[in-house]
Amino acid sequence: MTDLIFFASLTLPLVWLFVYGLTLVAQFRVGEKIPVAGLKVVITLMFVAYVFLMKEGAAHFHWPGWVEIPGLYDFPLELYFHRSMGLAGLGMLVLLSVIVKYSESYLHKEKGFHRFFFLLSVFMTAFPLVLFADNIDVLFMGWELIGITSVLLIGFYEHREHATTNSWWALGTYRLCDVGLLAATTLAHYAVHTTNITKLNNPLQLAAEHPHHAAWLGVVAACIVFASLGKAAQWPMTSWITRAMEGPTPSSALYYGALSIGLGPILLLKFQGLILSYPLVQGAVIAIGLFSAFYTHMVAKVRSDAKSILALSAVFEVSLMVVEVGLGLYYWVIFHFIANAFLRVFQFLRSMNAIHDFYDNPLFYRGAPHRPAPWPFRFMPENVQRQFYYRAMTGFGLDGFVLNGIVRPWLGLCARLNKWENARAVGEKRE
Repeated sequence: MTDLIFFASLTLPLVWLFVYGLTLVAQFRVGEKIPVAGLKVVITLMFVAYVFLMKEGAAHFHWPGWVEIPGLYDFPLELYFHRSMGLAGLGMLVLLSVIVKYSESYLHKEKGFHRFFFLLSVFMTAFPLVLFADNIDVLFMGWELIGITSVLLIGFYEHREHATTNSWWALGTYRLCDVGLLAATTLAHYAVHTTNITKLNNPLQLAAEHPHHAAWLGVVAACIVFASLGKAAQWPMTSWITRAMEGPTPSSALYYGALSIGLGPILLLKFQGLILSYPLVQGAVIAIGLFSAFYTHMVAKVRSDAKSILALSAVFEVSLMVVEVGLGLYYWVIFHFIANAFLRVFQFLRSMNAIHDFYDNPLFYRGAPHRPAPWPFRFMPENVQRQFYYRAMTGFGLDGFVLNGIVRPWLGLCARLNKWENARAVGEKRE
């Protein structure tokens, strides 16, 4: 009974997504109240199912041979509900209901109203796959769907040039880091013939069963860490997060203040046993989190727009979650993830009112009191403080580093390979 309810809670949003998408493709006249009511019903039913599963403690779903290559590999559909991720799922449903209610009036009579709610439905379907996946193959499906909806929501206002440009920037970041997840999947299948997350979190047993390929497990852990950098906006993949603010405020709140950006530490948390088994990978996780926290703290201090400040503040909190994963604080990461998500959604949705409150404050026009420099810089010479301020204003040149150090060399390599391939094809044709 428990496993059946668990499976139903995962298929229910998929059924809703299929029905809603079918009505849009068939170009039926669908009023604004229909997707709002549909999402509210699905969220309520999922919430009841999660509460029941939390009471029961755990649930499993295993479909062997979902995709099978005879004689080589079996890709089963493996899902596992446990209370810690169930708490994150309940938080997701509560925040999603808030976003639905807010968006109902925020996007009223907007041209892309149904497009927004369709993408929100895709997110509601994909997020539980990431939370409850028990192998990397299933996790990757939800991971990619969330990435696609994120990119489409950044470019939601397609008539704006900056929106489409910034959506491409986010897409490039996602795709680069998703290579890490693909590589981890491939290496896990090659080295230990399984991508089951529970088994991968017990590397000593896998190493005993596959002694000749045991060293690859450390590489799998490193690939997982690299894959988490994109969605978590960790350094050096940080600059896209402020560009993502081009989308509607509800999607910015849900994705880049709360849930999507929190998938980075959630991914690390799901593989915490594997990561902690390799001190070098564990040290890298802690170092990345600390450096990213310092970087975003510096850049957020000199930003002047509310949404960018909130986005960078969210990255700062996510960076602390990454450090906590490296320190082995499993349940503290879950609590931090939920608490940060609720706070950031509130701050994002209230950002416009906060701006109005600030401008209505009479003290604003009389000049705010001077604030001293933060403690680490207060005792530095003034010229050093100015240098830090200037560098923070330009993001410490991170955009230039990404363009000149990653993007352009990669494009140049692709151009050379294409030129070499074309020359070889011409030579073969002449022969």
